[in-house]
Amino acid sequence: MDDLARFLELERRLLERLSTRIERLDLGTAFFDDGYRERFNSNFLLAEGPLDGVPAEALLGATDRVLGDAGYQHRAVLVRDDVAGERYAPAFTRHGYRVERNAIMVHRRRPDRGAALAVEEVPFAGVKDLIHEVYRREPRTHSDEIVRLFTEQHGKNERVIGARFFTVRLGGKLAGDCELYVDGSDAQVEYVDTLEEFRSRGVARAVVLRAVEAACEAGASHVFIVADDDDWPKELYGRLGFDRIGRTWQFIRRPP
Repeated sequence: MDDLARFLELERRLLERLSTRIERLDLGTAFFDDGYRERFNSNFLLAEGPLDGVPAEALLGATDRVLGDAGYQHRAVLVRDDVAGERYAPAFTRHGYRVERNAIMVHRRRPDRGAALAVEEVPFAGVKDLIHEVYRREPRTHSDEIVRLFTEQHGKNERVIGARFFTVRLGGKLAGDCELYVDGSDAQVEYVDTLEEFRSRGVARAVVLRAVEAACEAGASHVFIVADDDDWPKELYGRLGFDRIGRTWQFIRRPP
């Protein structure tokens, strides 16, 4: 199994454990979490299988049916096939979807340099206020209830998939954090965040490198991270020893 296929299998295993309902379709699998219906990344269609010859209209229609029939107002599709995602992007854009490209990366090399900050591992309760503040500042998070729900999702990650949390304190305040999921020999670092006033001080470098170290200590031989393919963090992850191994596409249409 190559590294990209290995990551995709890890992603599926974690989704299956976190979802409250799964529906198999001809074009893929729909995942639902009825406790977090407003969260796009918990309620979406994962397009799988051979997509050659499958028109965008078929995937758009399947998305409308599976999410619409379940009463969801948003639409979200994850396409694992990079070539198909490129082909579908214009049609989804015309139908009002936002296009996101995700770079899949795996840790293979030593970092360009180590971290200069001390990192703490804490339970979700110890980092909950920081995560809440990150969401509160997110311009696309529109209400206090959404902020609360999205924050609590990380607590579910701890309960269901054993998420571990790594954080840095600066001036006595939590400055940033990340999560780690370990599943056998595979691991994923996720949700790397630093509050704006603490950026450019090595917080992300410190927590990510500590998470990679913790994953290896737990027996993982493959440590993955996902980055926005159009944003700068992937460059940082490259300096930390991660190599890009593939790309997936996500198409999201927000509620009216």
